[in-house]
Amino acid sequence: MVGSERGEEEVNYRFRKLEEMGSENKNIDNGLNDIVLEQGESSNSSPPYYLEKFTLYETIKDFYMVGRDAKREHWRVLKIDRSKPSELVFCEDPKTYSYEACKSLLGAIRGLKCVTDYYGIVGFIQFVKSYHILLITERKEVGKILGHPIYSISKYRMISISQSTALTYMYNSSKENRYKKLLQLVDLRDNFFFSYSYPLMNRVQHNLNSQETRLSYDNMFVWNEYLSYQIRESLKSTIWTVALIHGFFKQVELCTGGKNFILTLIARRSCQFAGTRYEKRGVNEKGQAANDVEIEQIVCPSIKGKSPTEITSIVQNRASIPLCWSQKSSLFTLKPDILLSEGNHCYDATQLHFHNMRIRYGVPIIILNLIKSSKETHREYLLHKKFEEAVDFVNKKLDVENRVQFVSLDLDAAFRDEKTDELKELQGFAENALSKTGIFSCSCQMAQSVNYESSLDSSHIGISSSDNNNICNQKGIIRVNCLDSLDRTNFAQYVYGLVSLGHQLHTLGIIESQDQLNIEDPLACDLMNLYQAIGDALSRQYGGSPAHHKIFSKIRGQYKMASQFQEFMKSIQRHCSNSFTDGAKQQAIDLFLGHYKPEFEGGELIPCETDSDQIDKCGWMNYTYLHNISRCNPCIYSDFDRLLFESDADEAGHQCLTGPPGSPQHDSQEGFLLVEFPTGS
Repeated sequence: MVGSERGEEEVNYRFRKLEEMGSENKNIDNGLNDIVLEQGESSNSSPPYYLEKFTLYETIKDFYMVGRDAKREHWRVLKIDRSKPSELVFCEDPKTYSYEACKSLLGAIRGLKCVTDYYGIVGFIQFVKSYHILLITERKEVGKILGHPIYSISKYRMISISQSTALTYMYNSSKENRYKKLLQLVDLRDNFFFSYSYPLMNRVQHNLNSQETRLSYDNMFVWNEYLSYQIRESLKSTIWTVALIHGFFKQVELCTGGKNFILTLIARRSCQFAGTRYEKRGVNEKGQAANDVEIEQIVCPSIKGKSPTEITSIVQNRASIPLCWSQKSSLFTLKPDILLSEGNHCYDATQLHFHNMRIRYGVPIIILNLIKSSKETHREYLLHKKFEEAVDFVNKKLDVENRVQFVSLDLDAAFRDEKTDELKELQGFAENALSKTGIFSCSCQMAQSVNYESSLDSSHIGISSSDNNNICNQKGIIRVNCLDSLDRTNFAQYVYGLVSLGHQLHTLGIIESQDQLNIEDPLACDLMNLYQAIGDALSRQYGGSPAHHKIFSKIRGQYKMASQFQEFMKSIQRHCSNSFTDGAKQQAIDLFLGHYKPEFEGGELIPCETDSDQIDKCGWMNYTYLHNISRCNPCIYSDFDRLLFESDADEAGHQCLTGPPGSPQHDSQEGFLLVEFPTGS
């Protein structure tokens, strides 16, 4: 007993000393390392490994997180103070332990209990008072890129930082539970992906060209950047967290001509101006288009037991029309009116949008605009004309080589006209676009080692400068849109992917001619299934239903009565989702991304604006201000705000996410899979 107490005193002294050094020295890492060296321990601020398996332990006063690498050779310890649950206080032990040493360290801590095993921290979020930790408790490997495993999330968990004695009020707080229930609408099991060693937020072209490729969270495709910011900033490290992308990931092995190859399809959905179908439209003042999605198609040879030495990829983009426009969902209107802001000043945001695209992808930027334009009386025609005017406005200020190329095709009219071959038209466009942008290809031995630099954990998979002659880069990008950037867009991107696949297989020497692949090839059917899957995933995320497959069905010769009925039911499902749930889903996204932060004042919850570009025009506003202004065309507000902020909402019987206090759903947290009480269970 005396030995146990002495061991616990040593552990507490060690962490207390670390905390003191951290508070006295701005360079925390240097202070911690000094202590380790004084004790005769080896210090390595840039460890050549990454942690991928963790265990969370608790005492009354603290959480202890223990992480290890895949080979179980390196063990690290992190402590989180629980005495002040409204603050996040981290203390990382810089020492790398062996299994036995780590076991001995934990054994010296009195009252230590195991809470859960997990595979990475998503982040920390505060609703009313206490912070909560989001942990990945089960993962599933869905593929590999350059030998680096890619994972999806099977299960996750939210655990309160506060001590169990402080949970009584929290558990019975209807407003606290509303926010937790609201956050549930962003389901991490639904197409969120991560990798410990591969920067999944970047294109293959970027990763293989960069000499210092890192798991950077400062990226438009990392959805938990806000939630993980405090721990990353405090520790100056990403070793404890995972970077999540949202969208789609699918990897399959296919065969043609007796040669196998791996096809990977990735959709990266931007978090910058993300939302549901009618809640986010157009472009904001920063030039960020609503629901911006990057599609990457990667092809490499399949070599049993070996990583590929050749790889190709193409990238295309889909996003909302970059104008100041909106639509307001209505239960009684299937196709709401399109509302446009007047004046050329709105084109400044359009200009900034294409400027950002040039920085990201280079030139040329080729627009394929698929909205209806054949009838001037159609409601989409005005948007088509304004888009043309905006592109003309942007191009007047650009040099010839930097100008945006605009191609318009009324795909819906082409689909209805039996004399028009929409597939042939799109294939012609794709061939022309590929001749200008090219594809990315790399035919050299690619490094797959992990290299951490500058005290930030990074996965270095770049190639040496001597190998640059073996690289061909994609220059520029095609940008596809229809009204919602969903159904017509998805078919056009499939055709572009099919034409690109021919070029990719030819570059790899798998087929003899890049024109060899056509719509009747079995590979075309396999690729169609993948693009239908990616369309369904994205459509569910911001449309509320699977994607329409009318054109796909026509190409397959299946567009008959049964298919028409299925498409009709999808329209009904999408309309109901847009009318009843999209407002709440939008607020859940804003909460997750940090565009809105709950605050507690005078017994009421109020929204705190954290991003004016996300909030002022299309999102959260101060409750009093929100109810005393007239709604302008570019702004869309949800009626869900009154459910959260009216003091008498429950008494008035308004619908809320958890049900009124005392109801079975409210008391039992029915359907609430994320939050588990108590934390020690």
